[in-house]
This record gives sequence, C-alpha cells and structure tokens, in this order.
Amino acid sequence: MAKPRVFLSSTFYDLRYIRNDLEQFITALGYEPVMSERGHIPYGRIGTLESYCHREISNCDILIHIVGSKFDSQSKEGDCSISQAELKTAHELHRQIYVFIERPVHTEYKTWTKNITFNDFRPQYVDDIRIYQFIHELYGLPANNIINDFDSIHDIINYLKEQWAGLFQRFLQEESRKDDYKLSMNLKSTAETLARIVEYTTRERDETIRNILVYSHPLFNQLAQATRIKIRVFFSNYEEMNTLLLTFGYTAQDELAREDGELTYHYQRIIIRDSKQIDIVIAQDVFDDDGNLKPIEADEWTKEFVHVEMKDLPPPEVDDDIPF
Repeated sequence: MAKPRVFLSSTFYDLRYIRNDLEQFITALGYEPVMSERGHIPYGRIGTLESYCHREISNCDILIHIVGSKFDSQSKEGDCSISQAELKTAHELHRQIYVFIERPVHTEYKTWTKNITFNDFRPQYVDDIRIYQFIHELYGLPANNIINDFDSIHDIINYLKEQWAGLFQRFLQEESRKDDYKLSMNLKSTAETLARIVEYTTRERDETIRNILVYSHPLFNQLAQATRIKIRVFFSNYEEMNTLLLTFGYTAQDELAREDGELTYHYQRIIIRDSKQIDIVIAQDVFDDDGNLKPIEADEWTKEFVHVEMKDLPPPEVDDDIPF
C-alpha cells in the first residue's frame, strides 16, 4: 500500500536529535521518512549529491524544513545552503511544506527585520546572517509558507499531529461529498440543457408567431378590397407591395404626410372606362426600418393605416368648333 513520503530537510549535526525523533514519529504514523543520512536517497555517478536530493523531493508528498542556528553547507546552485535549496525545490514542485524555526532564532529574526537596513547587525543566535535573509524570503512567498517556532521536538510533533489529522478529516469529508458533487454537476448539466432548450423553443416560438401574424396580416384584406384585386394578396415587405400595386395599374406618387405627421406611401390609378380615380394612402408605420412588414394582430389593426379615396374624373372637354 502506498504511504505518504515525508522529506526531512535541515542541518544535520546540530539538529540530529530532532531528526531522529521526527523519524520515529513519522514511522509510527505509518508514513515513510526520507532522510539523507539513512541512505533513503539513491545516488548516481553523474550528478552531485545535492542534485539527487532535489530529485528525490519530486517523489515525496511532504517536506519538513527545520531552521536552527547553523547555516549548513553552501549550495552549488546559488547563494543559499543545501537545506534551503531543498525547500526551494519543494516549493517549485508545489509540495506541502512545514517550516519550523528554533524560538530564539525566530525571535532574533524579528529584531533583525527592524534593523534590516543596517549592515553592521551582529546576530547572537545564528552563525550566518543569510539564515535571517532566507526566513525573510519565506515570509514573502505568496503561498505554502506555513512557519512556526519551537522550543522542543514536542512542539513540532504536536503541531504536525493537528495538521495531519485535519488533512485526513478534510480528505474524508471530500470523499463523502463526491456523490453530492457528482449529483450537483449532473443537475448543473441538466439545467444548462434545459436552458438551451427553453432558449431555442422561445426563439422558434417567437419566429413562428411572427410568421403566422405576417401570413395573415389584416393589411392584405383591406388592400384587396380597396384595389378590387380578385386574387389573394400577400407580400412580406415594401418592395413586394410596390411591385404588386404597379402590376395592377397603380402608379407611385410623392409621399404624403398625414395630419399627425406620419409619412405615408401614396398610389393612384385612373380607370378611364369608369371615369374613376382611386387614391390609396398606406401608412409607413406598417413597415419596419428595413422595409419588412411588421407583424400586427387583428385587434391592433385600425383602418387608419390604409386610406382609400375614389372620385369621379371630370368629363372630357367638347370642342364646339365646326371644321370647314
């Protein structure tokens, strides 16, 4: 069965007793401690010992970093110690990190931050000012910077017990909520599908209703009666209506303005055999800005939209002159 692997990062000689106690604690929990002095890190022939430690961190789940008063050996990968480089590697790999600092060191670090601009600051508890510079860098990290001070190994163990118990409890809650999460995702997917169906149905319904209203537009009957056209009248825009009226002998006149200021289309036809003149005035309001016929229900239609006037033509003038 897979076990959580916990990498211990610190100086060795000054903190070896802390490391030994942590090893026992981690093992008692059933976890697997990873410690360089125990031969837990496989070394090769090509890279440095430090590089193999960093590579092993990628196979671990947790890193515990302990800061004491000693700086540790200089890293070959920058101006930091080997253990500090290990922590940086864990942070880059987004591993769970816990940092513990000896209380006197942590207390003096706070004093150092108030005197950070003075180059002649002489620390009492650490052998290298770079320890405080690194702690300052840790506090500046945007995430994964859990830092605690300690007086004894019991402080570290008690803190880790609470933290790992909380992680386990959170894991159990997340496991129990998986079914709820799946149900929630299914409901969300169903709701999105229904929303798309409603949107489509509404759009199609509105388009269908519009087509029905245009197909049975009251303008057709009124215009057919006014023009005495014997066939079914139908058009969907102004251009089609204009073509229809021109085909049946009407001519387009100048646009007229009604008393209310609304513009109208004016058509006229002369019937010589009946000596009649028919004027048809159609409100431009029945068409939209694009010239398409507006859908209007029958109860909203008024005859004011179409005005028809028929009048007799004056009799032709008679020439009384008798030719010789």
